[in-house]
Amino acid sequence: MYFRIFKYLFLICAFSASLNVYAQAKVMNPGLAYGQLVFLTAEDVSSESSKYKSLYALSIPVFAELPMELAVVAGAITLSQQNLLSHVQIKSMARKTPNLDISSLKGGLNNPLFQSLKDGDWIRMELGKEGSISISPSTQEEAAAYLKSLQPEKVVLKADMDQKTIFRTEDIGWQDFISVGSKAANYAELAKALNTPERIIVRPGFTIPFYYYQQFIDENPHIDQEIQRILKDPLIKKLEAVSYRENKLQKLREMILSESAIVNTQLLDDLITKFETIRDKKGLPSKLKLRSSTNAEDLPDFNGAGLYTSESYKPVKKKKELTLEEKHIELTETLKIVWASIWNLRAFEEREHFQIPHSDVKMGIQVNPSFSNEDVDGVIVTKNITNDDRAQGDGIYIEAQRGDDYSVANPVPGIQPDRIFIKIDRNQPFNKELYRVVFLQYSNIDDDKKTILPNPNPNPTMTEDEAKELVYQCLKAEKHFKPLLDADNAHFALDLEFKILKDENKVRQIYLKQARPYIN
Repeated sequence: MYFRIFKYLFLICAFSASLNVYAQAKVMNPGLAYGQLVFLTAEDVSSESSKYKSLYALSIPVFAELPMELAVVAGAITLSQQNLLSHVQIKSMARKTPNLDISSLKGGLNNPLFQSLKDGDWIRMELGKEGSISISPSTQEEAAAYLKSLQPEKVVLKADMDQKTIFRTEDIGWQDFISVGSKAANYAELAKALNTPERIIVRPGFTIPFYYYQQFIDENPHIDQEIQRILKDPLIKKLEAVSYRENKLQKLREMILSESAIVNTQLLDDLITKFETIRDKKGLPSKLKLRSSTNAEDLPDFNGAGLYTSESYKPVKKKKELTLEEKHIELTETLKIVWASIWNLRAFEEREHFQIPHSDVKMGIQVNPSFSNEDVDGVIVTKNITNDDRAQGDGIYIEAQRGDDYSVANPVPGIQPDRIFIKIDRNQPFNKELYRVVFLQYSNIDDDKKTILPNPNPNPTMTEDEAKELVYQCLKAEKHFKPLLDADNAHFALDLEFKILKDENKVRQIYLKQARPYIN
């Protein structure tokens, strides 16, 4: 009875508070969540405290500072401003969990919206598409029952384990996802769609298929046995046993990374021979980026953004080329770091949430020349995803930042990117003359790409001509990919990552480094 009275009084208070404060809170992603509030200070987030590491599927964290990684949680509330393409928002959309930005609310957690709430309370939070907010008391039992009702159907993963070819980017396409993963296959298809004899938009490289990850596991049976033990452990699936899972997975990753874990020598020799063909203007072998490309990411209904680890292979140190033996050691460590990331806690938790069988996950690797000293780093979505009044109708949305010190996807508190809307005519998508560029927000990073300014930088990260060229290339990519990936979806759009950097003639050039279906 007392609970009902409290709930009734709480709802009256929440309704009256909403008249004043709800308009200032920003619904980033609508939805319904039941869970336990966890108030996390900036120090909790930055130090990854035990409280932060204990977040799980029944938690609703209230972040004083945006996290670099969002654990699988029931919903999220942030006291720091989010971008539309921030990691928290991308993850919330992919998981279909509610996400609320209260950075504009006066007083933060002392605001009337939170006055009746305390750390550890179980709540029901519903965020409406039109911006409505409802928060009321709940129980752990209600939260567990609701989570159980959300369990999706199991995902069936595909993997061709017989393909042993180390491919050049130009030799494969999207259909090869079954042997190299969607990230690498889409990268190769993007190169086919955009590269011309006159202009390289997507840098060429290589792809290492799933076969070699499995070869590594098979040639190290002690690692395979540990994987099987973990997957059969009943405690691993216990929702709140986050620290237990992390301890087990960390030991597994340490086994993979240890010197005793052997990488096939023939594979190392073959890779080094191929990698030597990519050289810089001084004639030295180029620094390469080895990017994860599993069969459990960049899928139409599961993007897996940020789950796995990419690592650089550096055949030159202190301006001196490494010996063959040193290259073996460097490449061995790089391959192991990427392969081991299958067993990152964040990846394990995400797959568990989406009912993806861990034993079926295979790791391919996309290899391309590393970027350095870029002028601009950003993300573009080939549809209008902003509700800003200045961005009406058909258009493209961009978030861009100077240099690579400050991430668009994982913004540091107080850092803001350029937010750009480009209005287009869908009937004439490749007519640049019809593009209209609107800067919705300017970055607050100085032209030196490092200094944080007290006010927005009046100089945009890119010119209108660069923005139009970027849009043009991305719309070409969208047209190319739509019939391949999702021809029947009228709302199909791409989520692409780009760089702008100077070439050897000091002329700024646009490059695209990733394309995946945009999940909304």
